[in-house]
Amino acid sequence: MSQSEEVRRRVAERVARLEEEGFHRTLGFRLLEWGDGRARVELEVTPKVENPNAMLHGGAIATLIDHAGTVAIFSSDRQGRPGVTTDLTVTYLAPAPHGTTVVADALVLKNGKTLAFVTVDVRRKGDGVLVAQGRMTKYQDA
Repeated sequence: MSQSEEVRRRVAERVARLEEEGFHRTLGFRLLEWGDGRARVELEVTPKVENPNAMLHGGAIATLIDHAGTVAIFSSDRQGRPGVTTDLTVTYLAPAPHGTTVVADALVLKNGKTLAFVTVDVRRKGDGVLVAQGRMTKYQDA
């Protein structure tokens, strides 16, 4: 069953707020698209998200995965609930050096009554190399 127009309106308002405020905004995340259990978020690798080796920091990658996954989840939830992260697993596969841009593509695997599951691939925009892959579970209060 799809979201009601009222829920879609609330989700759109929440997404608009995400564009203007919050931790992800401080890091430089840019929400490119969202809806129907998917989200795409872009991040340029700059000094504020780099480790001492001038590569994208693992914590910034985990935060990117959490953010993209959350947007995908509430875009697919009948009530537009973002939920609370109960677990997050990240596999780091390749570096993203200073000056590159990465794109996180999130896809909801299942959105149930109280739990939602999402997978997120983070790729370098220029060459498509898979930088990291994440899975997240969210608890959604009824």
